Amino acid sequence: KKKRAAVSRCVSGILAKNFFRSYGKIYNAAMFKFSVITPNFNRAGMLDACVQSVLSQNYPDFEHIVVDGGSTDGSLEALAKYPHLRVITGPDNGMYDALNKGVAACDGEIVVFLNTDDLLGGGAFHAAAPKFEDEEIFAAAGEALVYSISEGETKILSRYSPLDASLMECSTVGSNYFNAWFFRRSVFERIGAFNPEYRVAGDREFMLRFALAELKYAVLPQATYQYLHHEGSLTFDDDIGKRKRSADEHLKMTNVYLRDPRVSREARRLLRLLRSRAALEMSIRYLKACDFGNLFYYALGGVGSEPFWLPRFISHALRRRKTA
Repeated sequence: KKKRAAVSRCVSGILAKNFFRSYGKIYNAAMFKFSVITPNFNRAGMLDACVQSVLSQNYPDFEHIVVDGGSTDGSLEALAKYPHLRVITGPDNGMYDALNKGVAACDGEIVVFLNTDDLLGGGAFHAAAPKFEDEEIFAAAGEALVYSISEGETKILSRYSPLDASLMECSTVGSNYFNAWFFRRSVFERIGAFNPEYRVAGDREFMLRFALAELKYAVLPQATYQYLHHEGSLTFDDDIGKRKRSADEHLKMTNVYLRDPRVSREARRLLRLLRSRAALEMSIRYLKACDFGNLFYYALGGVGSEPFWLPRFISHALRRRKTA
């Protein structure tokens, strides 16, 4: 825990130093209040680094709300060390229900979501705040880093930018690193809260609504969020049970939005592609597991998404057989 906190300070410090070197000074911008919302359930060992990454922003006006779903591992005791935190306790209906509780309780103009096992990038608040001086800007998106810690060594695994692809592509088939985004609180009044029916893909469904609303946003030329890749990560969990739930939610989501006549032609193309990919992934997984009932179910979803889905599935299956 101490090692990860030290790494947090080191990585955040480097990013903050690079930010201030690039911008020369802290902007004399109007100070917007930031509301950081963190859902927690039995992650006591990761809370210190998470909280410290917010404190290390050295930003004068913020609140950090932790929504705890009934932890029994000492999380509440760990949080009690920080009197500035606002802690909401009680059972919830999953992570996105917890995020909705945080949004309902917050009073900052700008909202950001921080997972317990992740970190905010150094200088993120100071970088984002000036963007919101433009009243037409509803969000600001920074870059996201994915890193790991092995034997005390920190390694950057990948880096993602909101400029890598269109917002609609990122919200459907692309990399949806929504934690690197800052939102005006009014966004939730315009497009609604997270839908807790989506237990895994709630952030992607939210970002899809944001993209469809065509609200104006700004891009930040720095890393504002750091995802920790580790064995217990919910973000990078490759367990077949989670992958099945993710695929099912993607199929459900595409069903809903493909029926909406207001959805653009390009959005429809990407939604069908998301549906096709979800069905293909799960069909291949269940073929490997010789689970032909689930294989048939997902194959039906795939065939209905695009005319050439079946040949693609056969091609993938043959390639996997050759490499097995």
